[in-house]
Amino acid sequence: MPCILKAGAELIEFNLKRRGRTYIVEVLADKENGGITISECSAINKGIFYACEQSGVMGEDFEVDVSSPGLDRPLKTPKDFKRVIGRNIRFHLGVPVNGRQEYSGTLRDVREDQVIADTAQGLMELPISQIQKAVQIIEIE
Repeated sequence: MPCILKAGAELIEFNLKRRGRTYIVEVLADKENGGITISECSAINKGIFYACEQSGVMGEDFEVDVSSPGLDRPLKTPKDFKRVIGRNIRFHLGVPVNGRQEYSGTLRDVREDQVIADTAQGLMELPISQIQKAVQIIEIE
């Protein structure tokens, strides 16, 4: 979507839903290092709305909702993890690693198929394929 690129952002998630006769285009967009602004979301929204209107594919009854995924967005891909190196993360694993399925710690490195975290149990190498859920721990000072 050119309007997302123009805003210097990237598409995180795209959903097309239908509520009655109304199509709803839901877009999550963010910048590589986070921090997309409300005005940038608004510009993307206008761009997508205009493209949908011009194409006519959804008729005249549609809505566009563009938002930021927020600080607590789930981390899924190596790119997501690289964005938060040095921050505290909570990991929930599908299968135990060293007898545990949950770890919290500072993310130190990201490799193609694993993350390295400094946890209370020591330096852990956790396979990305086994991470069911990972989120940044938000610390309020």
